[in-house]
Order: sequence, then structure tokens, then C-alpha cells
Amino acid sequence: MILLTDLLRLASTLALATLLVACGTDSSSSGDGSSGSDSDGPSFSLRLTDAVFEDAARVDITFTEVKLRKKSGGWVTIPRGQFTTQDRIDVAALQGTKTADLLQKVTLEPGEYDELRLIVDTATFANSIELKAGGVHNLRIPSGGTSGLKIKGDFTVSNTRPTALILDVDLRQSIKMAGPNYIMNPVLRLVSADNFGHIRGEIDPALLTAPSCSDPMVDTFNSVYVYNGHNVSPDDINQQSNKNTDPMTTGKIAYDTAAAKYIYEAAFLPAGKYTIAFTCNSDQDDLDQDDDLKFFGIQNVDVQLNNTTFL
Repeated sequence: MILLTDLLRLASTLALATLLVACGTDSSSSGDGSSGSDSDGPSFSLRLTDAVFEDAARVDITFTEVKLRKKSGGWVTIPRGQFTTQDRIDVAALQGTKTADLLQKVTLEPGEYDELRLIVDTATFANSIELKAGGVHNLRIPSGGTSGLKIKGDFTVSNTRPTALILDVDLRQSIKMAGPNYIMNPVLRLVSADNFGHIRGEIDPALLTAPSCSDPMVDTFNSVYVYNGHNVSPDDINQQSNKNTDPMTTGKIAYDTAAAKYIYEAAFLPAGKYTIAFTCNSDQDDLDQDDDLKFFGIQNVDVQLNNTTFL
């Protein structure tokens, strides 16, 4: 149960500021995903990012081709020879506002599309997970060589200007251990590079060592959960229940050495209304069942186009 004193203390720590600043343009760190100016002409770009995933030091995925389904029928295939610089990407390194280019300004038939598939190499250890606790394991992706990482959603490839998308691969919700094996059933979000913003803020470390936390360690299992819409009652992630109010993404609360503060970040959110909540026992969030996570600091946030909202 959240005490009033805790909420009052949190409110003083996380007071909402009105400052909004534009994001940067470095695709290796905090890129804004701009699809370029009209003078660049028609093209298609695709970048990858990841939500928080604390268990792994690396998650390497080897891609072989990208497929796009046209609404009018048929598929367009982009082979690995047209990938930007690499076909094997450490997705776990792409947390926060970090991204990696998979496709950059590829010539593509303009039109309406409704599905995107990233086909992967199915050879042993072509896809792998390296645990922070030690050990490298083969990562099996069911149907990875046929349907791959698949997401449905409408998007348009313009015939007059560049088109760019960002694919958020939620490794935390995607990877599970089955016996001695690791299996990935991809949980994905597709965001237009012309319509997103970020949330960034700081939090009092005293709140991360409260008695309700899973442990007294200030640097472990602390996360921000982001829900679509205002005034949402926060809940855990439960992939087995249709009644559960799952967060659309989560972000890690981590110590920023340069700022000397505990910072959280939720990136690549479509412009709109959200509810955020914090927990210091995210390690107790079993994705296959209902868990009684302790949330605090619940507040409404408005994300604006191509801006970072500071809290």
C-alpha cells in the first residue's frame, strides 16, 4: 500500500517541469529518427531499439532479410546485402534512446503496407544470449527463418519523401528460459520516426531502498512502467491474461555518473497521453502470472512530437 507520506515525498522529488527540448540526431545514441527532408526523395529506413532488459549482457540476433507486405497484395523483400553496415546486432545494447540502423534510405516501391517481418538466421548460435551472471547460450526463435520477428501495423512508404520506422524489440517480454534453452517469441512495437517523443526524469534514491522494495540495493530491479492513456491504474506484465493492464514499455532507473543522479528514461513513444509509475521490485514481475508489484509516483504525462519531456 502506498502511504501518503511517500507520495508527498515523491511529489517533491519528481515535480513536473514544463521544459521541452528537441532530441538529437545521432542514431547511435539519442537519434530523433528524422526521415530526412523532402529533397532527399523517396526511400525507406529501419532502425532497432530495445526496452530495459536486466538479465542479459548481450543479445545478438543475425538478420537475413526484411519483408514488407503490401496492402494491395504481395511482399517486397530486402536482402541482407542492402543492410546498412551489419546483419548481426546486439539488441540488448540499444536501451533508452540508443538505436542501430538496419536499413538506411533503401529504394522501395511507394504505397500502403500493413506488415513487417525481419527474417533471422537459424544456424546454431547465429542468435545468442550472454547472461550477466555468465555463460553464452543459443537463442532459439521459433519460425525465425520464415516469419521471423513479425509485427502487423499500417504504414505508408511515401513517393515524395523519405520514410523511416523504428522497431522496438522488447527483449524483457520476448525471451524466456525453457529448461536449459532460451526461446524468443518477439514482443514488438513499431513507431514512425516522424511521430515520437521521450520521457526522462530523476528519482530520489531513498525511494529505491524503501521497506516495500525487494531488496535494499539501490542499483537493482528499479523500473518505470509506461501505460497508454491518462489515469491508468498500474499493473504488472501478465502475458497470460487479457484482463491485465500491461505497460506498453518499461525503462530502467539507473545511476547517471555525469549527472550524479538516478535517471529513468522511456523512449520512442508516439505523441500522446500516458501514465507512468515506478517500482523497485521489478524482479518479482513474472510475465506469466499476476504479481503484486508495489508501485509509487503514479502520474499523468503528455508526450509531444519529437521532444523530450523532463520530469
